[in-house]
Order: sequence, then structure tokens, then C-alpha cells
Amino acid sequence: MSGMDATALDNLREALRGPLVTPQDAEYDETRSVYNAMIDRRPAAVARCSGTADVRSTIAFARQTGVELAVRGGGHSGPGLCLVDGGLTLDLSLMRWVRVDPVNRTAQVGGAANSATWTTRRTPSGSACPPASTPPPAWAVSRWAAATATSPVSTD
Repeated sequence: MSGMDATALDNLREALRGPLVTPQDAEYDETRSVYNAMIDRRPAAVARCSGTADVRSTIAFARQTGVELAVRGGGHSGPGLCLVDGGLTLDLSLMRWVRVDPVNRTAQVGGAANSATWTTRRTPSGSACPPASTPPPAWAVSRWAAATATSPVSTD
């Protein structure tokens, strides 16, 4: 936990638009919980990123301080790899969104988006979400789009 003193955490808190949650905060236990109740890890802080600038600031902080960093996206980690005891969790859950451009038939996807997020964003242009039994994380959607040269919201 080198570099994670109170002053460093205060500096990170000031750099973020989203909240930085620490064990002293009332919402800490709820923020660090995962769907697998057997996982009980306690990060020193959870940066609830609200956008790209927050993600950049959190990663820069981890690099500068040498603190161990874990990333929490759409909640796909059964073994709880999105949390690290005594480290920093970069939480993308506030970035669960999809922005559809029906004219260009493209979409931008937030880091915590899943197929449930896609399903709510159908548009009059005929866009649709790809079916899945397990909601894909945003990185999987982007890799799929790159590999197939199509948009996940394409009907072609």
C-alpha cells in the first residue's frame, strides 16, 4: 500500500468527478461488495469513475504511488478479481451507458455496459443488441466489432 496515505487519497479525491470511497465512508461496505458473497476483500479505496478523465486520474495515481490496482467493470468476476485487499479499485459501474448514433449506425459503450444496457437502447433506425446468455463486457463488444468489421447495433 505504498503511497496511499491520507494526503495522497485526498489528492486523488480532488482529481475525480466521481466519488472516492474509503473504509471511513458509510457506503464503503456496499461499494466493495460483489455478487459472490464468499468474496470479502477490502480495498484501501474505491474510485467510482464517472468518465474517462476519472479513469486516467486513477491509473496515474496507481502508477505514481505503486499501489496495486484492480478494475471493476460489469461485474463478471466470480472470484472477485475486481477487488484487492489494501489496494485501489477502479470502479466503472457509474459508466454503464450506451450512446447510439442512429444516423451513422454506431454506438459508444461505457466501461460497465452489458447486454441489459444494450437492450434498453434500441432505436427507430433498426439498431438491436446482440443476443447473449451472459452479458458481454464492453471490451468484448469492441473486440467483436473490430473482428467482424460491423457494429454490434448493426442489422446487416
